[in-house]
Amino acid sequence: MATTFQLDAGAVDYLNWLGESISECEMPGTLRVRVAGSCLAIAQEHHRAIVALLDHHIYSSSLALLRCQFEAYVRREWLSLCATDLQVEAFASGEEPPPIKQMILALEETPTFSDKILGKIKTNSWNVMCAFTHTGGLHIQRWGSGNVIEPDYDDEEIHVALAMAEIFGALSVVGVAYLAGADRVAEQVWQKVRERFPK
Repeated sequence: MATTFQLDAGAVDYLNWLGESISECEMPGTLRVRVAGSCLAIAQEHHRAIVALLDHHIYSSSLALLRCQFEAYVRREWLSLCATDLQVEAFASGEEPPPIKQMILALEETPTFSDKILGKIKTNSWNVMCAFTHTGGLHIQRWGSGNVIEPDYDDEEIHVALAMAEIFGALSVVGVAYLAGADRVAEQVWQKVRERFPK
């Protein structure tokens, strides 16, 4: 049986609101801010792409972008909070940053991530995200239902993926707000997140 997931209008409204919330933010022109801000913009674009792909029932590609979005967010935080000036310059010149595990360990030494949430996300979701990004067996299983080759994702699985994209999209927008010194905008985003994901 093929996937029946339907994107709700709230996902599009939420996405558009996030983008509009930081449209007027101005950030300092330092290299660190430009590089970190670019990572955030890329994470936001992945969020936009995931929503657009889900709206067109293109599930495989939407799930493949989750790891890309997570990595873009982690790299931003590492560049902002941990990287030396030389590491920022090297990254801006095209050099690879440390492996994601090392970046997360460095981030967990900072007060912002002392709760180790990024490590928990990586532990719980990294293998799945990698399988979806690299067409692993887990991803192939979603295409093999009986004698037909077609997407057969569980709707709940797609809802969880969308929620992850929305959360990291919001975190990326909050990151832009903080880089711009727009704490009021950041608080408005947190309020919108609480409305979108009530306990």
